[in-house]
Amino acid sequence: MDGLHIRIALTKGQFSKYILRKAKELGLLPGQPHILEYLRTNDGCTQSEVCEAWDLDKSTVSGLVERMERDGLIYIGREELDRRKKKLFLTERGNRMSDAIDHYMEEMDRRAFEGISEEEQEQFMKLLARIYTNLKGAEENGEE
Repeated sequence: MDGLHIRIALTKGQFSKYILRKAKELGLLPGQPHILEYLRTNDGCTQSEVCEAWDLDKSTVSGLVERMERDGLIYIGREELDRRKKKLFLTERGNRMSDAIDHYMEEMDRRAFEGISEEEQEQFMKLLARIYTNLKGAEENGEE
């Protein structure tokens, strides 16, 4: 078994197991850590921006956002110029959860890059970004 798709799938699986385990310890549902992580640096963004950042569909994010609001992790405000647009903000509890998630993500990144030089890490991240761009471009162009 070899090939890029296999390596990425296996690696993603390891990341997902770790994130899901830590999220469960915090009482979070799958997908919520991603939203918390995004809001950490983009507080006051729209649901559409979250969808775009994580390449998620609107119905998935909508359901997560409703649950997160109900659980007191976020609150939803309205944009002054266009009252139809919802803006997402972290609550105090959401900030604490976001801090915890950030800590776990840093820990996971450290583990993943153990024994790999900074130069190799930078090169890997650039290559991975290019691979994503290539695949995203193919999808947007309707290529299979």
